Amino acid sequence: MSLKILGYTKDCRTETPVVYAEILMNDYLKLVGTDFDKFEIQRKRVDPKKYTRLKEDIAKGALLPGITLAIDHLKVHTYLEYITKLDSEGLITALQLHKETEEAKDIYILDGLQRSYIIKDLSDEGVVFKAEQKILLEIWFEKEIEHLIYRLIVLNSGQKPMSMRHQVELLFMTLKKDIEKEIPGLEIYLEREGTIRSHSKKFPFDRLVNGYYSFMTKSPEIDRDNLVVKIMNEDDVLSSKEEELNISYTSFIKYLKLYCDIDDEFYRIYNSHLELSSFKNWLADENTLKAFFAAVGKYASDEKRILRVDNALKKLLGELKLVSSGDPMYIEEFKKIKGGIDAKKVNVGNGTRKLIMDGFREYFIGEGDETFLECWKTSAS
Repeated sequence: MSLKILGYTKDCRTETPVVYAEILMNDYLKLVGTDFDKFEIQRKRVDPKKYTRLKEDIAKGALLPGITLAIDHLKVHTYLEYITKLDSEGLITALQLHKETEEAKDIYILDGLQRSYIIKDLSDEGVVFKAEQKILLEIWFEKEIEHLIYRLIVLNSGQKPMSMRHQVELLFMTLKKDIEKEIPGLEIYLEREGTIRSHSKKFPFDRLVNGYYSFMTKSPEIDRDNLVVKIMNEDDVLSSKEEELNISYTSFIKYLKLYCDIDDEFYRIYNSHLELSSFKNWLADENTLKAFFAAVGKYASDEKRILRVDNALKKLLGELKLVSSGDPMYIEEFKKIKGGIDAKKVNVGNGTRKLIMDGFREYFIGEGDETFLECWKTSAS
């Protein structure tokens, strides 16, 4: 492979090693592979027609803007000895071997997905690239989670067209194994895999991403009609300091763990009742995840109010553990109340998320003393 190290530097703020390299166009796909959805999970490809001119230029030998790659933070330590010694030959060998096994998928594309798609298209079409046509690479070796969170969410915020929503996807993609390790029994899967949710603690990747996004922005609406409010909510997050973002992420994981424990009991109870079994996956529904974590997010920065949330959720978990069947969260009544949303006046999806979010907020305010039936009624009024 033609990979060549051009130089070494570091991000002086986080002490992250960064390597600059170049590789022949013909060898780029050998380095990063062709399964781009593995890198940019759930992100849709931009219409290729919008890149017609770029595709033509690449075929003619144009030099592309540099592509940014990152090494899986769990694998970074295996490369550091080469970087410390400035051992370019050893580093190149390690990078070339990173894909030899199914589990050794160490490289992620942070910036350059669309360009990579075009390169693959040209390759599939049999285009022969110029013998000396190269791609410039910037490779980040970040091993600390808190630095990774800061880099993905804040430092990339000015690199359009990457949206904050996509940055959160990248964060979860990189930390997926850590999250599953942190929460025993949690299984995160891709909806496109066609997997059926056959047990509790099993959630689609994209829905957890939306849950975290809602937690940070304190809103269950990802695609808000009010763009100004959406931007203001995102700006609040993007202006946060690294320590604040790290605390926010740690807090989200804490409540995701509680949510999974509640889902365990919820699934057991509703799955045991034939007439109510259709509700067993309600906590895995996208509207529920967004609304729940938006409600928690609204209280997360206030010590007194978040204590109410903690007490309410612990009480809910304790009560569910004592129930063997029935409808303890009154989901059947919730469904009836939801049916009263006037589709002519209100977007049903928005109305549903608001109903759930306000219902959980009522439950939090009362520290779990009110039944969910009363909470659903109050949130609908």
